[in-house]
Amino acid sequence: MKRFKMDARLFWLAPAALALMIAAGCGDDPVTPNEPVITAEDAALQSAFITVGMVEVLDDLAATKAEPVEETVIGSNYVTGSYWLDSDPDRVFTDDVHRLTIDFDGPSGDIMPATLLFDVTAAGNPRLANGTGTLLASDLTITFVVSGIEVAADNYPTDGQLIVSTSGFTATVQFYSNHTAGVTVGTSQWSVDLENGDIAPAD
Repeated sequence: MKRFKMDARLFWLAPAALALMIAAGCGDDPVTPNEPVITAEDAALQSAFITVGMVEVLDDLAATKAEPVEETVIGSNYVTGSYWLDSDPDRVFTDDVHRLTIDFDGPSGDIMPATLLFDVTAAGNPRLANGTGTLLASDLTITFVVSGIEVAADNYPTDGQLIVSTSGFTATVQFYSNHTAGVTVGTSQWSVDLENGDIAPAD
């Protein structure tokens, strides 16, 4: 997989840029602290960012392990780090030492990291994953809920939702069976290619 391309503006804009905008003013229409810092499209991009990170680990929940093991992400150009895979219940999770780092492109072409934390369990047949997580990037904290995501060994999720809360927006990521997911924020929709992280407005 190629490294996921993410506009760093989505992370450093809040709250530092907001303070600068307030101090500088904006003509006759000054920015106030009550105005949103990001747009619905920004929220969709952040949700896609989280989605391509989580698909790296969710397939581990498709098979029961005999005992807790440490898993390391291998073969990805944009996700590094490790996490725990437990068997009672079937669970993937991070802690203070074991966590994932997702690289995205900074404003000057440099690589900037974000930290992905999660605690997700799976049960049933088909195996459905549920849990919560957080993405930490600069001063921004984004939370998400894993809701009934259908997982399969060595494959992308085929059903279920990832619900992301960021800067006053709620983005719903719906997984499909063709290596894609749809992101809905309000009345706007985007499509995410799970194989390379590309996101585009839905047709």
